[in-house]
Amino acid sequence: MIATDGEPSTRAAVAAGPPPRAHRFVGPVTAGLLVLLGVLSYLAFAPPSARDAGAPREEFSAARALVHLREIAQRPHATGSADNARVREYLVATARELGARVRVESAPVVRPDWGNPFPAATVHNVVAEIPGTGPGTSGGKAVLLVAHYDSVPTGPGAADNGAAVAAMLETMRALSAGGGVPNDVVFLFTDGEEIGALGAQSFVNRNDLGEYGVVLNWEARGSHGPVMMFETSAGNAALIDAFAATGSRPVANSMAYEVYKRMPNGTDFTVFRDAGATGLNAAFLEGFHEYHSVRDSVDSLSRDSVQHHGETMLGMVRALGVTDLRSLASADAVYFDLFARALVHYPAGWALPLALLTLLGLAALIAVGAHRSRLRYTRLLAVAGTGLAVVVVSAALVLGLWLAVVTIRPGLAALPLSEPYDRGLFGSGFCLVAAAVLLGAGRLLRRLRPAEIISGTLALGGVLLLIVVLTVPGASYLFQWPLLAGLPALWMAVRRDVWWQPALSALAPAVAVVLFVPLVVSLFTALGIPLGAVAVAVAALAGVLLLPLVRRPGRSAVTAAVLALALVGAGVVASGFTAGQPRPNALLYVQDPASGGSRWFSPGPGPDEWTRRVLGDGPSRADGALYFPEQDEQDGWAAPAPDLKLPEPEVRTVADRTDGDVRTLTFGVRSVRDAWRLQVRLPREPVRACTVAGVRMDAATLAEDIEDTRDIVLHYTGAGGEIEISCEIRAGTPLPVDVTDFSPGLPGAAEALVGPRPDTTVPIAFGFAPDDAAVVRRITTL
Repeated sequence: MIATDGEPSTRAAVAAGPPPRAHRFVGPVTAGLLVLLGVLSYLAFAPPSARDAGAPREEFSAARALVHLREIAQRPHATGSADNARVREYLVATARELGARVRVESAPVVRPDWGNPFPAATVHNVVAEIPGTGPGTSGGKAVLLVAHYDSVPTGPGAADNGAAVAAMLETMRALSAGGGVPNDVVFLFTDGEEIGALGAQSFVNRNDLGEYGVVLNWEARGSHGPVMMFETSAGNAALIDAFAATGSRPVANSMAYEVYKRMPNGTDFTVFRDAGATGLNAAFLEGFHEYHSVRDSVDSLSRDSVQHHGETMLGMVRALGVTDLRSLASADAVYFDLFARALVHYPAGWALPLALLTLLGLAALIAVGAHRSRLRYTRLLAVAGTGLAVVVVSAALVLGLWLAVVTIRPGLAALPLSEPYDRGLFGSGFCLVAAAVLLGAGRLLRRLRPAEIISGTLALGGVLLLIVVLTVPGASYLFQWPLLAGLPALWMAVRRDVWWQPALSALAPAVAVVLFVPLVVSLFTALGIPLGAVAVAVAALAGVLLLPLVRRPGRSAVTAAVLALALVGAGVVASGFTAGQPRPNALLYVQDPASGGSRWFSPGPGPDEWTRRVLGDGPSRADGALYFPEQDEQDGWAAPAPDLKLPEPEVRTVADRTDGDVRTLTFGVRSVRDAWRLQVRLPREPVRACTVAGVRMDAATLAEDIEDTRDIVLHYTGAGGEIEISCEIRAGTPLPVDVTDFSPGLPGAAEALVGPRPDTTVPIAFGFAPDDAAVVRRITTL
C-alpha cells in the first residue's frame, strides 16, 4: 500500500518502527547537537588570548606591542599635525633600534582617480627594511607589510591604526629574534590613509612595485574581534595556502572576497591592488562605536585583537619569507574557515564540476523518489517556494521592524549609520523573527512526506548553488557543502521511512550552521543593525534546511515571535543616551562673510542639550554641502553666531600668462591660522585643466563626481604653509577662487560661549558627519 497525503502506510510504519525508548530522544538530541554546533561556531569566532611580556622572544606578544601603542596613541595624530611628526619620529627611532634600514619618503601627492573632492597632502612615509638571509630566494623580491600610522583628527587612533603599527614593530622584533627569513621584509608605515590613501599612492608613485612580491595590508574598523582576511588580489590560491599556514586562527572566506571586490570601499591596499600588486587585506571589525572616535583609545582596545594581528602578521611573514615570491601568481581559490581553527581551500575551478556532480545526484534522487511515489513534483515545488518565502518574509519583517524602531527612537539617527549601542538585543531579536517564520512554515508543511520536504529544501539550495557558482564562485561553498550533506537524508527518504530519519536530516543543517553562523555574525558587524535584514535573509537561507526537522512545531512559532518582540522592545527601551552610551554630536563655528556672516552649525537629527545652548530653541535647517561635500550627512541646524574675527585664508597670484586662448594662472593658497585642511572650490567653467602636487588633471578628470560637489573641489590637508595650484582657463576670463579652511575643534572663544559637553554626549566620529571645527571662508577673484 502506498502512503498518500503524507501518511505512511501501516506496513511502512511497522517496518520503520523505532526501539521503544530511542524514538522519543532522537529529535531532542538532534536539536541539541545543532544548537551546540551553533554555539561553538559563535564562540570560536574570536581572537586568541593575548600573550604577556614573558612570551618567548621569537614569538609575538601583545603586551610588548602595547608598549609601542601607548607611545603612538597618546593623542590624535592626523596627517600634517605635530603629533603626526611625533609618531613618525618614534617609528624611525624604534625601527632603527630593531636593526632595520630606515628611510622617510616625503612628497606632495594628489589622487586624481578619487574624483571630487580631490584629496591632496604632503605625506611622509616611513620605510623600514629587514634584509633577508637568502635574498636570491625570490630573485630580489621582498615581502611588503603595510599599515598607516596617521589617525583621524577626532581620536587617538589606538585601534585604527595604532594596533597594526605597533604589531608591525613587534613583528619586526620577533622576526629578527627568530633569525629572520630568506626574503627581504619591508615594513611600510604610510601617512595620509584617512584622507584618501595618499601615503600608499605616494609610495606607488615613487617606487617600483616589481621589487615586492607580495603586499600585506593591516587595518581596523572597531576596537575588538578576530582579525578577518577580507580581501585579496586576483589569483589568490598561493596566498591562501600561506594564510592557512600562519599558525594562528585563520578567519577568512571567499564570500567576503567576492562581496568586497564589488564594493566601493577602499584602503591602502586598494592602491596597491589597482597598481597590479599581489597581496591581501586583513582587519578586525567589531566595536563600531569606537571607530574614528575619541574613544578609540588604548583602554578600549582588545589585547586579544592585537595578538591576533601580530600572530597572523608574523605567521604570514615566516610563510612567505621562505617562498619564491615569483611563484605566487595562480588561480583563484574557494576558501572558508572551520571554527576559526582550520582553513578549507581548493581551486575555484573545482567549484563548477563539484556543483554539477552534486546537482546530478540531487536530480537522480528526486527522479527515483517520484518513480517510487515517495514524492510529488508539485509538492517539491511547494516546499521550495515556501523556503523562498521564508527568506523574503523574514527579511521584510525585520526591515519593517527596524523602520518601526527608528520611528519610535528618532534619536538613533544621531549615531553613526544609526547603529544602536545595544546591537546584541536587536540582532538576537531579528534572528528570532526568522526563526518564528521558519517554524510557522514548518507547521504549514507538516502533512507532507519527509522526502517531499527534504527534496524541496535541497532543490531550492540547488538552484541557488547553480546561480552562485556561475556568478560568484567564491560564495559557492555556502550551498555546495550543505547540499552535498543533505543527499544521504534524501537517499533514505526516497527508499523508506526510518525512525532515525531526523538524524540524517540534520546533516545538511549541521554543515550550514558551521558555515553560516560566522558569516551572519560578520554581516551584522560589517553592515550594521540598520541593514540587519540582509544578515537575516542569509540566516534564513540556512534555516530553510531545518524544515524537515520542524514538521510539528506546536506553539514554538508564537513563542519565538514573542521573544523576538521582547528583545527588540528591550533594545528600544535601552536606546536612550547615557554617560555609558552617549549621544554623538558636533558643533561648528562657521565664519563666512560671503554667505551672510558667522553662524553656528550642527549636523544631525536635531539640537541636543549641549548644542541648544547656542542654537537656541528655534534654529533653522541648513545645508552644509558647500563646506562638506565629502560627507554623506550634510544637512544640519544653524543659528547666528558672534563674529570672532578669525583670520581668513589668503590667496595670491604667483604667475599669470596668456598664450592664445589659454590663460595659465598659478596661485598660492595659505591658511593664516595654520588650519588642518584647506578646501579650494573652483567653477567648472571656465577651467580646462589644473595642476596640483605636480599632477595635471584635465577637464574630464576634474569633472569626476562633480554632480555631487557642483564645483571642482580640492582638499589639501596639513599644508603647514602655502600650496600652489596652476589652472588653465579661457583667456580673458576671471577665476573666482573659493577657499575655506578647517581646524579641528572649536576656537577658545567659541568654547567659552557653549560651555563643556555634558557626559551624556560625545564628539561625533570622523567621516560620518561634520565634526567639531572652526570653518573660515573667503572668495577671491583673480
